[in-house]
Amino acid sequence: MRCAVGTVCLSALLLAGCGGGNETEEAAVSGPEMIDVAAGSFIMGAPEDADSQQGKPQHEVSVPAFRLAKTQVTFEQYDAFAKATGRPRPQDDGLGRADRPVINIDRSDMLAYIAWLNETSGESGYRLPSEAEWEYAARAGTTTNFYWGDEPDPDLANTRTNGGRDSFELTSPVMTFPANPWGFYDMAGNVWDMTEDCLFPDYVDAPTDGSARTKPDCDRFVLRGGDYSSSRRGQKPTARVATGPMFRSTSMSFRVAQDIPQTEDSGVE
Repeated sequence: MRCAVGTVCLSALLLAGCGGGNETEEAAVSGPEMIDVAAGSFIMGAPEDADSQQGKPQHEVSVPAFRLAKTQVTFEQYDAFAKATGRPRPQDDGLGRADRPVINIDRSDMLAYIAWLNETSGESGYRLPSEAEWEYAARAGTTTNFYWGDEPDPDLANTRTNGGRDSFELTSPVMTFPANPWGFYDMAGNVWDMTEDCLFPDYVDAPTDGSARTKPDCDRFVLRGGDYSSSRRGQKPTARVATGPMFRSTSMSFRVAQDIPQTEDSGVE
């Protein structure tokens, strides 16, 4: 079973086995739950008068259909990979494991987990999302500063302002805060998401087909989504920072994307 944008894809479908791997108990534990994202176009980036953390200039991007995990990869999912491959388990710094986003891993760890999914899940095409795919899914058809409106809200995201539902000084379990209109969790705050893109200073000459912007020997990769310490500007869907491939932190994790085979009846309209 697949979870498509525009359908009910919450706990009932999770129990029914809507996952990124084989429809078995093992895959449901170790693999991410994927959401099918319909193809579409959107305006990527922020206006020229936006602060310097926002990606610019604005430009139209047409994104093909793809799949994206509804949450960041959790410790439970990553630990299953570590156990299966003999890889060391990352430290949780006392924050807890289970359904919290995995932290203290670097880009090579993320890519190794993705390779393992492609080898063992019975499916293929798992990868990191491009910046364009990530922002398209984060906006979820909205044009406001945040997917819920124009003002920050501590009941809707784990960020610097601790109040309301946000009682967390550092990371929070995935799905603690409401999902955006397309069913994705923590697209604002909690931990930054790694993308496939190499850092460029702006979007001049950036791809307009939803693909990642890369270059040989890239040494800084783009993160999206903000974290538990983000101020107003870091929570926006256009905010971006970058790190080196060996960087590890309590504020960085990842979620996986997946290609949709052209011949598959994916349910994407």
